[in-house]
Amino acid sequence: MELRQLRYFAVVAEELHFSRAAARLNMSQPPLSQQIKALEAEIGAELFHRTKRVVTLTAAGRDLYEHLLPWLATLGDMCERARRIASGEEGKLNVACSFSTTQTLLPTIVRRFRERYPKITLRLIEMAADPQLDALARGMIDLGIMRLPVDESRLRAHPLYDEALMVALPTGHRLARRKQLGLGDLRTETFLKASRTSARLFESIEATCRRAGFEAQVIEVSCNLNTALGLVGENLGIALVPESMKWTRPRNVVYRPLRDSPRSTVGTVWRRDDDSPVVRMFVELARELAAGH
Repeated sequence: MELRQLRYFAVVAEELHFSRAAARLNMSQPPLSQQIKALEAEIGAELFHRTKRVVTLTAAGRDLYEHLLPWLATLGDMCERARRIASGEEGKLNVACSFSTTQTLLPTIVRRFRERYPKITLRLIEMAADPQLDALARGMIDLGIMRLPVDESRLRAHPLYDEALMVALPTGHRLARRKQLGLGDLRTETFLKASRTSARLFESIEATCRRAGFEAQVIEVSCNLNTALGLVGENLGIALVPESMKWTRPRNVVYRPLRDSPRSTVGTVWRRDDDSPVVRMFVELARELAAGH
């Protein structure tokens, strides 16, 4: 039994005339009659009473038509939805991002994406870069926003913007009165390092300080940057954070620029074999907005 035979049957049942049904189907009458006979043979029941003048449905034909019509309508809806998804008019997109990448361009990208593509369901998941890479490999997310570089043998990446580090200090700290700091000014400080934040944030605190000529005193805390900043506010140490974090305002914390800071690039990352139009549209929009950022 073929799907086209069921569609042919539905049209003949509506027209109750083989010539008109054939014209509607853009085919000649003999092949249509042959397909209906083949369907009847497959089912094992006569679906139409045929005379030279009249075509009517049998009881079996009426029952099949009544049950077939809503099924064909549902199938049509399914096919149309598949077409819209394939063209990017509709669908779902799972995007992962770390907390430190949500403070600048991402809210604008998300807002504009939802305005431009209202029928696409966009789901944001907070996730550090290393778990993002694992989730991409396993197909759990479609796209990640993280710090570059990444291994591009199986991934594609496009840079969006870059930023420097800032120093987060307790408000009463002796260095809080300075407008700008250098790494050398921090040689006696205790650094709070968020262990749940990927090493891709910047080069490690230890390496950054070593490059400036001293060994950093580092305490790892099992938290993200936002929680680490809360600990800075409790005067438990200082933290090196991306400059985008200045838009967050934790209690009792001030930020100061770091004049000799390394820079870090944030970009979109997705699977190399993923040709989804929804992913492509998000990447293109992000690139467009980043150009004017």
